[in-house]
Amino acid sequence: MKKHMTNPNYEGVPDPDEIRERYPIENDSDALEPFDDRSEHRVINPEDPDEIHYWTQQFQITEEQLHDAIELNGTSVRAIKKYLSV
Repeated sequence: MKKHMTNPNYEGVPDPDEIRERYPIENDSDALEPFDDRSEHRVINPEDPDEIHYWTQQFQITEEQLHDAIELNGTSVRAIKKYLSV
């Protein structure tokens, strides 16, 4: 095991390159399904009752909670999802 010689605070810390070589990360990108949530690029129209109803169902929250989230974060679906941790 190589040790970092330039800084005595690194004594006993293994070399990151050696760790990467010993434990390579497998590429599993071919096994992952692509994620393309186009709804995240949308905005919510707080004046449209149908849209409010749709997004309350999607987020499983009340209309009041959705209006509060919009007031705090704007109308971006991505911002609302982040705020709600959805």
